[in-house]
Amino acid sequence: MEVINYKNSLVALANSLLKYYGISPFHETLKEIDDLLKQNKYQNVVVLLCDGLGSKNLNDCLKKNDFLRKNKLKNITSVFPPTTTAATTSFLTGKYPSEHNWYGWDMYFKDTNETISLFLNRVKETREYPKLDIFKRDYMQYVTLIDLIKKNSIDAYLLSPFVKENTCYNLDEILEKTKVLCNDKKPKFIYGYIENPDKLMHKYGIYSKIVKEEVKNINNKIENFSKSIKNTIIFVIADHGLVKTKYINLKNDIPEIYNMLARTTAIESRACGIKLKESILKKDFEKLFNLYLKEDFDLLTYEEVLKLKLFGKNSNQYLKDTIGDYLIVAKKNISLNYDDTSPIFKASHAGLTKDELDIPLIVIDCNKNY
Repeated sequence: MEVINYKNSLVALANSLLKYYGISPFHETLKEIDDLLKQNKYQNVVVLLCDGLGSKNLNDCLKKNDFLRKNKLKNITSVFPPTTTAATTSFLTGKYPSEHNWYGWDMYFKDTNETISLFLNRVKETREYPKLDIFKRDYMQYVTLIDLIKKNSIDAYLLSPFVKENTCYNLDEILEKTKVLCNDKKPKFIYGYIENPDKLMHKYGIYSKIVKEEVKNINNKIENFSKSIKNTIIFVIADHGLVKTKYINLKNDIPEIYNMLARTTAIESRACGIKLKESILKKDFEKLFNLYLKEDFDLLTYEEVLKLKLFGKNSNQYLKDTIGDYLIVAKKNISLNYDDTSPIFKASHAGLTKDELDIPLIVIDCNKNY
Protein backbone atom coordinates (compact mmCIF):
# COMPACT_ATOMS: atom_id res chain seq x y z
CA MET A 1 0.00 0.00 0.00
CA GLU A 2 1.03 3.59 -0.58
CA VAL A 3 1.65 5.54 2.61
CA ILE A 4 1.17 9.30 2.86
CA ASN A 5 4.37 11.37 2.66
CA TYR A 6 3.40 14.13 5.08
CA LYS A 7 6.86 15.69 4.73
CA ASN A 8 5.91 16.64 1.17
CA SER A 9 2.26 17.52 1.74
CA LEU A 10 -0.11 20.45 2.01
CA VAL A 11 0.44 20.19 5.79
CA ALA A 12 4.13 20.94 5.19
CA LEU A 13 3.20 23.87 2.93
CA ALA A 14 0.97 25.31 5.67
CA ASN A 15 3.83 25.01 8.15
CA SER A 16 6.18 26.82 5.74
CA LEU A 17 3.71 29.72 5.73
CA LEU A 18 3.59 29.73 9.53
CA LYS A 19 7.38 29.80 9.60
CA TYR A 20 7.46 32.71 7.13
CA TYR A 21 5.24 34.75 9.44
CA GLY A 22 7.41 34.05 12.47
CA ILE A 23 5.17 31.39 14.00
CA SER A 24 6.70 28.15 15.27
CA PRO A 25 5.65 25.40 12.85
CA PHE A 26 3.86 22.33 14.16
CA HIS A 27 5.47 19.93 11.68
CA GLU A 28 7.97 19.68 8.83
CA THR A 29 8.13 22.49 6.28
CA LEU A 30 8.88 22.48 2.53
CA LYS A 31 12.48 23.58 2.06
CA GLU A 32 11.88 24.93 -1.47
CA ILE A 33 9.13 27.20 -0.17
CA ASP A 34 11.14 28.23 2.91
CA ASP A 35 14.04 29.26 0.67
CA LEU A 36 11.80 31.05 -1.82
CA LEU A 37 10.01 33.09 0.84
CA LYS A 38 13.28 33.87 2.63
CA GLN A 39 14.95 35.16 -0.54
CA ASN A 40 12.01 37.28 -1.65
CA LYS A 41 10.09 39.24 0.97
CA TYR A 42 6.62 39.54 -0.52
CA GLN A 43 4.09 42.11 0.64
CA ASN A 44 1.25 39.65 0.03
CA VAL A 45 1.01 35.89 0.16
CA VAL A 46 -2.07 34.45 -1.56
CA VAL A 47 -3.18 30.81 -1.48
CA LEU A 48 -5.91 29.74 -3.90
CA LEU A 49 -7.22 26.25 -3.22
CA CYS A 50 -9.19 24.80 -6.14
CA ASP A 51 -11.25 21.94 -4.77
CA GLY A 52 -10.59 18.72 -6.67
CA LEU A 53 -7.90 20.03 -9.02
CA GLY A 54 -5.50 17.14 -8.49
CA SER A 55 -2.33 16.80 -10.55
CA LYS A 56 -3.82 14.20 -12.90
CA ASN A 57 -7.01 16.24 -13.32
CA LEU A 58 -4.94 19.36 -14.06
CA ASN A 59 -2.97 17.51 -16.74
CA ASP A 60 -6.14 16.07 -18.27
CA CYS A 61 -7.75 19.49 -18.63
CA LEU A 62 -4.84 21.77 -19.57
CA LYS A 63 -2.02 21.72 -22.11
CA LYS A 64 1.60 21.65 -21.04
CA ASN A 65 2.15 25.34 -21.80
CA ASP A 66 -1.03 26.57 -20.14
CA PHE A 67 -0.35 29.00 -17.31
CA LEU A 68 -1.04 26.81 -14.28
CA ARG A 69 0.81 23.78 -15.62
CA LYS A 70 3.72 25.93 -16.73
CA ASN A 71 4.11 27.36 -13.24
CA LYS A 72 3.78 24.10 -11.32
CA LEU A 73 6.78 23.70 -9.04
CA LYS A 74 6.13 20.05 -8.22
CA ASN A 75 3.57 17.59 -6.95
CA ILE A 76 2.86 17.39 -3.26
CA THR A 77 0.45 15.04 -1.51
CA SER A 78 -2.88 15.54 0.15
CA VAL A 79 -3.65 14.00 3.53
CA PHE A 80 -5.53 10.81 4.23
CA PRO A 81 -8.26 10.56 3.39
CA PRO A 82 -7.79 12.86 0.37
CA THR A 83 -11.10 14.64 0.80
CA THR A 84 -12.17 18.22 1.39
CA THR A 85 -13.15 17.88 5.05
CA ALA A 86 -9.80 16.44 6.11
CA ALA A 87 -7.52 18.22 3.62
CA THR A 88 -8.78 21.80 3.85
CA THR A 89 -8.84 21.56 7.64
CA SER A 90 -5.27 20.23 7.59
CA PHE A 91 -4.12 23.14 5.46
CA LEU A 92 -5.99 25.70 7.56
CA THR A 93 -4.50 24.34 10.78
CA GLY A 94 -1.09 23.05 9.70
CA LYS A 95 -1.96 19.80 11.47
CA TYR A 96 -2.70 16.18 10.59
CA PRO A 97 -6.25 14.79 10.50
CA SER A 98 -5.36 12.74 13.59
CA GLU A 99 -4.79 16.05 15.41
CA HIS A 100 -7.69 18.22 14.27
CA ASN A 101 -10.18 15.27 14.13
CA TRP A 102 -12.05 16.33 10.98
CA TYR A 103 -11.47 12.94 9.36
CA GLY A 104 -13.95 12.97 6.48
CA TRP A 105 -17.48 13.78 5.43
CA ASP A 106 -19.06 11.55 8.12
CA MET A 107 -17.70 11.00 11.63
CA TYR A 108 -19.04 8.71 14.33
CA PHE A 109 -19.49 10.26 17.77
CA LYS A 110 -19.61 7.67 20.54
CA ASP A 111 -20.92 10.09 23.17
CA THR A 112 -24.27 10.49 21.35
CA ASN A 113 -24.10 7.32 19.19
CA GLU A 114 -24.51 9.30 15.97
CA THR A 115 -22.75 9.44 12.62
CA ILE A 116 -22.71 13.12 11.63
CA SER A 117 -21.95 14.80 8.30
CA LEU A 118 -19.50 17.36 9.64
CA PHE A 119 -19.76 20.22 7.15
CA LEU A 120 -23.57 19.98 7.15
CA ASN A 121 -23.88 19.47 10.93
CA ARG A 122 -26.61 16.90 10.26
CA VAL A 123 -27.07 13.23 11.12
CA LYS A 124 -25.77 11.26 8.14
CA GLU A 125 -28.16 11.18 5.16
CA THR A 126 -30.92 12.99 7.08
CA ARG A 127 -31.97 16.58 7.78
CA GLU A 128 -31.86 15.98 11.51
CA TYR A 129 -29.61 18.08 13.72
CA PRO A 130 -27.27 16.08 15.97
CA LYS A 131 -28.02 15.75 19.68
CA LEU A 132 -24.89 17.77 20.45
CA ASP A 133 -23.47 20.46 18.17
CA ILE A 134 -20.08 19.54 16.72
CA PHE A 135 -18.30 22.65 17.98
CA LYS A 136 -19.56 22.04 21.53
CA ARG A 137 -17.03 19.23 21.64
CA ASP A 138 -13.59 20.60 22.58
CA TYR A 139 -11.75 18.12 20.37
CA MET A 140 -13.52 19.43 17.23
CA GLN A 141 -12.40 23.04 17.72
CA TYR A 142 -9.26 24.35 16.06
CA VAL A 143 -7.19 27.48 15.49
CA THR A 144 -6.53 28.47 11.86
CA LEU A 145 -3.51 29.94 10.12
CA ILE A 146 -5.63 33.06 9.71
CA ASP A 147 -6.00 33.38 13.49
CA LEU A 148 -2.33 32.68 14.17
CA ILE A 149 -1.06 35.15 11.56
CA LYS A 150 -3.42 37.86 12.85
CA LYS A 151 -1.99 37.36 16.34
CA ASN A 152 1.40 38.21 14.84
CA SER A 153 0.04 41.61 13.76
CA ILE A 154 -0.33 40.71 10.07
CA ASP A 155 -3.64 41.14 8.28
CA ALA A 156 -5.04 37.77 7.24
CA TYR A 157 -8.21 36.87 5.35
CA LEU A 158 -10.22 33.75 4.56
CA LEU A 159 -12.37 34.09 1.42
CA SER A 160 -14.96 31.37 0.90
CA PRO A 161 -18.65 30.76 0.22
CA PHE A 162 -18.93 29.23 3.69
CA VAL A 163 -17.77 32.02 6.00
CA LYS A 164 -19.78 34.88 7.46
CA GLU A 165 -17.03 37.47 7.07
CA ASN A 166 -15.51 38.14 3.61
CA THR A 167 -17.96 35.77 1.92
CA CYS A 168 -17.03 35.13 -1.70
CA TYR A 169 -19.21 32.77 -3.72
CA ASN A 170 -16.99 32.08 -6.72
CA LEU A 171 -13.56 32.60 -8.24
CA ASP A 172 -14.48 36.00 -9.71
CA GLU A 173 -15.46 37.35 -6.30
CA ILE A 174 -12.36 35.88 -4.65
CA LEU A 175 -10.03 37.44 -7.23
CA GLU A 176 -11.82 40.78 -7.11
CA LYS A 177 -11.61 40.92 -3.30
CA THR A 178 -7.99 39.76 -3.34
CA LYS A 179 -7.02 42.45 -5.84
CA VAL A 180 -8.50 45.16 -3.64
CA LEU A 181 -6.66 43.80 -0.61
CA CYS A 182 -3.35 43.45 -2.45
CA ASN A 183 -3.49 47.05 -3.68
CA ASP A 184 -3.37 48.18 -0.07
CA LYS A 185 0.29 48.53 0.95
CA LYS A 186 -0.08 46.69 4.26
CA PRO A 187 1.33 43.10 4.26
CA LYS A 188 -1.35 40.44 4.00
CA PHE A 189 -2.01 36.72 3.93
CA ILE A 190 -5.06 35.72 1.89
CA TYR A 191 -6.56 32.24 1.55
CA GLY A 192 -9.30 31.68 -1.03
CA TYR A 193 -11.32 28.48 -1.32
CA ILE A 194 -12.85 27.70 -4.76
CA GLU A 195 -15.57 25.00 -4.98
CA ASN A 196 -14.76 23.95 -8.54
CA PRO A 197 -13.83 21.79 -10.33
CA ASP A 198 -14.81 19.29 -7.58
CA LYS A 199 -18.50 20.26 -7.62
CA LEU A 200 -18.72 19.81 -11.40
CA MET A 201 -16.64 16.62 -11.43
CA HIS A 202 -18.96 14.91 -8.97
CA LYS A 203 -21.93 15.68 -11.20
CA TYR A 204 -20.53 15.37 -14.73
CA GLY A 205 -17.36 13.27 -14.40
CA ILE A 206 -13.67 14.10 -14.65
CA TYR A 207 -13.50 13.96 -18.46
CA SER A 208 -16.64 15.97 -19.22
CA LYS A 209 -16.55 18.99 -21.49
CA ILE A 210 -17.98 21.27 -18.81
CA VAL A 211 -15.20 20.31 -16.38
CA LYS A 212 -12.45 20.93 -18.93
CA GLU A 213 -13.94 24.30 -19.81
CA GLU A 214 -14.14 25.25 -16.14
CA VAL A 215 -10.48 24.33 -15.49
CA LYS A 216 -9.43 26.36 -18.56
CA ASN A 217 -11.54 29.20 -17.20
CA ILE A 218 -9.79 28.96 -13.81
CA ASN A 219 -6.42 28.91 -15.59
CA ASN A 220 -7.17 32.02 -17.65
CA LYS A 221 -8.64 34.03 -14.79
CA ILE A 222 -5.73 33.34 -12.45
CA GLU A 223 -3.26 34.21 -15.22
CA ASN A 224 -4.97 37.54 -15.90
CA PHE A 225 -5.25 38.25 -12.19
CA SER A 226 -1.55 37.60 -11.57
CA LYS A 227 -0.64 40.22 -14.17
CA SER A 228 -2.73 42.86 -12.42
CA ILE A 229 -0.93 42.88 -9.04
CA LYS A 230 2.65 43.25 -7.78
CA ASN A 231 4.66 42.41 -4.66
CA THR A 232 2.65 39.22 -4.32
CA ILE A 233 3.30 35.50 -4.49
CA ILE A 234 0.42 33.19 -5.31
CA PHE A 235 0.27 29.50 -4.42
CA VAL A 236 -2.38 27.53 -6.30
CA ILE A 237 -3.08 24.14 -4.75
CA ALA A 238 -5.84 21.54 -4.45
CA ASP A 239 -7.15 19.48 -1.58
CA HIS A 240 -7.30 16.21 -3.56
CA GLY A 241 -7.85 14.75 -7.00
CA LEU A 242 -10.85 12.78 -8.26
CA VAL A 243 -11.24 9.46 -10.09
CA LYS A 244 -14.04 8.03 -12.18
CA THR A 245 -16.04 5.64 -10.01
CA LYS A 246 -18.77 3.05 -9.80
CA TYR A 247 -20.51 1.99 -6.60
CA ILE A 248 -21.22 -1.08 -4.55
CA ASN A 249 -24.32 -0.70 -2.38
CA LEU A 250 -23.88 -2.92 0.67
CA LYS A 251 -27.59 -3.22 1.43
CA ASN A 252 -28.57 -4.22 -2.11
CA ASP A 253 -25.40 -5.82 -3.47
CA ILE A 254 -23.86 -7.59 -0.47
CA PRO A 255 -26.61 -8.04 2.15
CA GLU A 256 -24.50 -10.67 3.94
CA ILE A 257 -22.03 -7.93 4.92
CA TYR A 258 -24.69 -5.26 5.39
CA ASN A 259 -26.45 -7.41 7.99
CA MET A 260 -23.21 -7.77 9.96
CA LEU A 261 -22.88 -4.01 10.57
CA ALA A 262 -23.87 -2.40 13.85
CA ARG A 263 -24.30 1.04 12.29
CA THR A 264 -23.89 2.98 9.06
CA THR A 265 -20.42 3.40 7.57
CA ALA A 266 -18.34 6.43 8.60
CA ILE A 267 -15.74 8.77 7.02
CA GLU A 268 -16.14 8.40 3.20
CA SER A 269 -17.34 6.03 0.48
CA ARG A 270 -13.70 5.30 -0.45
CA ALA A 271 -12.44 5.14 3.14
CA CYS A 272 -15.16 3.42 5.18
CA GLY A 273 -15.12 2.92 8.91
CA ILE A 274 -16.90 -0.38 9.71
CA LYS A 275 -18.35 -1.41 13.07
CA LEU A 276 -19.55 -5.00 13.43
CA LYS A 277 -22.39 -6.23 15.60
CA GLU A 278 -21.14 -7.80 18.84
CA SER A 279 -22.47 -11.19 17.74
CA ILE A 280 -20.37 -11.22 14.56
CA LEU A 281 -17.01 -12.96 14.52
CA LYS A 282 -14.27 -11.01 12.77
CA LYS A 283 -13.10 -14.11 10.92
CA ASP A 284 -16.58 -14.46 9.37
CA PHE A 285 -16.58 -10.83 8.24
CA GLU A 286 -13.07 -11.12 6.81
CA LYS A 287 -14.09 -14.21 4.86
CA LEU A 288 -16.93 -12.29 3.20
CA PHE A 289 -14.68 -9.29 2.59
CA ASN A 290 -12.17 -11.51 0.79
CA LEU A 291 -14.97 -13.03 -1.27
CA TYR A 292 -16.65 -9.80 -2.39
CA LEU A 293 -14.39 -6.79 -1.87
CA LYS A 294 -10.73 -7.78 -1.73
CA GLU A 295 -10.07 -7.04 -5.41
CA ASP A 296 -11.03 -3.36 -5.10
CA PHE A 297 -10.36 -2.54 -1.44
CA ASP A 298 -7.82 -3.04 1.32
CA LEU A 299 -9.02 -4.06 4.78
CA LEU A 300 -7.17 -2.49 7.70
CA THR A 301 -7.56 -2.92 11.42
CA TYR A 302 -7.23 0.15 13.62
CA GLU A 303 -3.79 -1.08 14.68
CA GLU A 304 -2.71 -1.32 11.03
CA VAL A 305 -4.01 2.22 10.39
CA LEU A 306 -1.83 3.47 13.25
CA LYS A 307 1.20 1.54 12.03
CA LEU A 308 0.87 3.09 8.57
CA LYS A 309 0.31 6.55 10.12
CA LEU A 310 -2.40 7.14 7.55
CA PHE A 311 -4.14 9.97 9.40
CA GLY A 312 -0.83 11.39 10.65
CA LYS A 313 1.69 10.54 13.31
CA ASN A 314 -0.68 10.87 16.22
CA SER A 315 -3.76 8.96 17.29
CA ASN A 316 -6.63 9.37 19.71
CA GLN A 317 -9.82 7.74 20.94
CA TYR A 318 -12.00 9.74 18.53
CA LEU A 319 -10.21 8.29 15.51
CA LYS A 320 -10.59 4.80 16.95
CA ASP A 321 -14.30 5.36 17.59
CA THR A 322 -15.07 6.61 14.09
CA ILE A 323 -13.09 3.84 12.34
CA GLY A 324 -14.75 1.12 14.42
CA ASP A 325 -13.42 -2.39 13.82
CA TYR A 326 -11.99 -1.91 10.31
CA LEU A 327 -11.17 0.70 7.72
CA ILE A 328 -12.04 -0.33 4.16
CA VAL A 329 -9.89 1.67 1.73
CA ALA A 330 -10.43 1.90 -2.03
CA LYS A 331 -7.41 0.97 -4.13
CA LYS A 332 -9.17 1.04 -7.51
CA ASN A 333 -12.16 2.89 -8.96
CA ILE A 334 -14.96 1.33 -6.91
CA SER A 335 -16.66 3.20 -4.04
CA LEU A 336 -18.70 1.69 -1.22
CA ASN A 337 -22.13 2.95 -0.17
CA TYR A 338 -24.00 1.80 2.92
CA ASP A 339 -27.51 1.84 1.39
CA ASP A 340 -29.86 3.69 -0.97
CA THR A 341 -29.65 6.94 0.99
CA SER A 342 -25.96 7.37 0.12
CA PRO A 343 -25.14 9.72 -2.79
CA ILE A 344 -23.88 8.46 -6.14
CA PHE A 345 -21.37 10.57 -8.08
CA LYS A 346 -19.72 10.11 -11.47
CA ALA A 347 -16.37 10.89 -9.86
CA SER A 348 -15.22 10.70 -6.27
CA HIS A 349 -12.20 10.77 -3.96
CA ALA A 350 -10.87 9.74 -0.51
CA GLY A 351 -9.21 6.50 -1.63
CA LEU A 352 -5.55 5.62 -1.58
CA THR A 353 -4.73 5.99 -5.27
CA LYS A 354 -2.07 8.28 -6.70
CA ASP A 355 -4.67 10.20 -8.72
CA GLU A 356 -6.52 11.14 -5.54
CA LEU A 357 -3.45 11.89 -3.44
CA ASP A 358 -1.21 13.88 -5.81
CA ILE A 359 -1.93 17.60 -5.91
CA PRO A 360 -0.04 20.38 -7.70
CA LEU A 361 1.99 23.06 -5.98
CA ILE A 362 1.80 25.98 -8.39
CA VAL A 363 3.91 29.04 -7.60
CA ILE A 364 3.31 32.40 -9.28
CA ASP A 365 5.61 35.35 -8.55
CA CYS A 366 3.61 38.39 -9.62
CA ASN A 367 6.78 40.47 -9.98
CA LYS A 368 7.89 38.35 -12.91
CA ASN A 369 6.78 38.74 -16.50
CA TYR A 370 5.13 35.56 -17.79
